[in-house]
Amino acid sequence: MFLAPAPLVARRRSFRPRRRFHMPRRRPSWRRLAGLATTVVLVALAAIATHATLAPAGPVLAGPARCVGRLQPERVSYRPPVAGEVHDPFRPPPHPYGPGNRGLEYDTAPGDPVYASADGTVTFAGLVAGSLHVTVRHADGVRTTYAFLDQVDVARGQRVTQGDVVGAAGERLHFSARVGDAYVDPAALFDAGATVVELLPFEIPPGSDPEQEAAREAADRVQRHGGPELPSVDLLDIGNAYDWLRARAEGVGRAWDDVNPAGRALDMSLDLGERLLFPGPCSDGAPPARPVAGAGRVAITVDGLASASATGTMRTLRTAELGYEEDRVVSFSYAGGAVPGTGEALGLDGAGYDSADSQGDLHDAARELATLVEEVLAADPGATVDLLAHSQGGVVARLALAELERRGADVDRLGVVATLGSPHHGADLASAARLIDTRPTGSLALDLGEALLAGGDGDRDDDGVGGSDGDGGRRVDTDSPAVRQLAEGSDVVRELDRAGVPEGVDLVSIAARGDAIVASPQSHVDGATNVTVPATGWHAHRDLVASDAATAELARALGGEPPGCEDAADVVADVAVGHGLSFAEDAAGYALYTLAR
Repeated sequence: MFLAPAPLVARRRSFRPRRRFHMPRRRPSWRRLAGLATTVVLVALAAIATHATLAPAGPVLAGPARCVGRLQPERVSYRPPVAGEVHDPFRPPPHPYGPGNRGLEYDTAPGDPVYASADGTVTFAGLVAGSLHVTVRHADGVRTTYAFLDQVDVARGQRVTQGDVVGAAGERLHFSARVGDAYVDPAALFDAGATVVELLPFEIPPGSDPEQEAAREAADRVQRHGGPELPSVDLLDIGNAYDWLRARAEGVGRAWDDVNPAGRALDMSLDLGERLLFPGPCSDGAPPARPVAGAGRVAITVDGLASASATGTMRTLRTAELGYEEDRVVSFSYAGGAVPGTGEALGLDGAGYDSADSQGDLHDAARELATLVEEVLAADPGATVDLLAHSQGGVVARLALAELERRGADVDRLGVVATLGSPHHGADLASAARLIDTRPTGSLALDLGEALLAGGDGDRDDDGVGGSDGDGGRRVDTDSPAVRQLAEGSDVVRELDRAGVPEGVDLVSIAARGDAIVASPQSHVDGATNVTVPATGWHAHRDLVASDAATAELARALGGEPPGCEDAADVVADVAVGHGLSFAEDAAGYALYTLAR
């Protein structure tokens, strides 16, 4: 009965989006129990923290940031942002969530001008938690932040030169510097004798977006000026502990639901029934050849987790066969801007990036991508811009769409937004890694696995399965912000579920039937055009980008055609294999979690 020819069933459904059902909706009791348990623990933590304030202060485990002479691609000269005296120097905390001073605090008078410490680009300028902040990215990768201003005189995306006024100070100015996600001593930047330095950070903070940085600085400021009754309590400790406990409790509950055979069977039955009964329109002919040729369209490509500018899988995308001119294909850099040597017709700035850059906070990456889209739109006011992304890149692209909407950008000039093998509902492997990491021996095993994978010489896809990126091996850090945000149920996944697809945006999600990195059910987006192509094998996740089937579906989408048709047997195979892989990965992760101690 499953041998009927095409066009019985479409690969892509636009009119009846599937709603995924999870067991927690039918058995939510574990959430209430987890909330009760974490509340009890937090009360105990609060009591301990309050008791700790009565103890004498211990020694400060801190020291100056070290500077090691080393050649860098850019030399940047820094100077203090104000003429005032330093009221409180850099005091790194003894642990990531501890109290300290992650910058320099200057004595200022309200209205004193605050100057850019060096040339750079404003990446944030605005109000956070009731305080004005400005962040500037410099050519050497350092980001300086000018916090607790009375007035902001610059805008996001604006180029500033050393000595330009970025705002007006209040009674205190907090000046901090970061390299990647780590705070460093800003005083080291002013050393005239160390024009070429590498700053070695003391600790990695719990987040790197402007909101989290501002919250961290605000908590430190209360520590310094809040009065003697709270000399050593970190205001974020209780909140961070609650978030940690809640995430772990939800992770265990979700894992148990995911390995429940009855719930999985229901999910698969609903998916299969919808795809067979409500297929939507489809194309049974050949895809159009070079659909965007001569249209002057621009393609922005976005790679995935642990990619690097020299090794991204999106380099294999067959853009010439789709009709794009080579100098109008722009590769997004996780370090900001475009990868050098791409999009040369548009004259864009940018820098190369390594695998560590692609494992940071996905909101940071989304803001950078949104800025790149705006720069491309400005460079060619008449062009239509397509966003083509692989794996994690698809999540970044969707977050960037929301960011562009918030900025009031002209999203109508976007053409097709296509994602390939992207974990829009989260990745089962990321969820398993986060779950296993809650066990001490599991955490050690993950660290060992990371080290072993980093030394390989074989091929590796963007999401870290074997291979090397040319810098001693591409390593996936299971503790990185990106991995946490790609896990099922993360804040990012919930944000994408709430946001859906912006009005007027043509979103196409293409999944591979046998993708073992991102199982095809995890790529589904409600309200989008969803396609599953018959790509299988160990490297299906990587090979999807350059496959004939994915290229054909991209050509149809760019040409304004519905997806290719497939017969019922292929639909059954798509659903069975995709759900089977997802279930197997969840079961393996839960088994390893129960074995670890």
